Amino acid sequence: MTEIREAAGTCIMGCSTEHPCTYPATESIRRWDDGAPVLCAFHAATEPLSEEADGLALGLDLFEDWEASARQHDNEPLLQLLDRARAEFSGRLELVNKVLDDLQAAEFKLMRS
Repeated sequence: MTEIREAAGTCIMGCSTEHPCTYPATESIRRWDDGAPVLCAFHAATEPLSEEADGLALGLDLFEDWEASARQHDNEPLLQLLDRARAEFSGRLELVNKVLDDLQAAEFKLMRS
C-alpha cells in the first residue's frame, strides 16, 4: 500500500481539514477532464451522491425565483407543480444527506479508527 500511496499521492478529500483522507488516490473525479487520480476508492464511490446533493440544493434555491415569477403571472398550475417538485427535492435531499452522513460516520469508524 505504501508504494501505491507514493506513486498516486493521497486522496484530496478533507485536505483542508483536521482529518484529511490518508488513503491513496486511485480514482479521478468524473467531472474533471484531466483524469488524474485524486480520490481514494471510498470517496470516488460517494462522489455521485455528493453531486446529487449539490444539484438538489441548487434546484431548491432556484425554486424561489421560479415561484416568484409564477406568482407574478398568477400561474396557479405552475405554482402547484413547483410545490410538488419542492417537496420531492426536499425529501430526496434529506435522504441523500442521511446516506452521506451515515457513510461519513462509517468512514471515521471503520477506516480512521
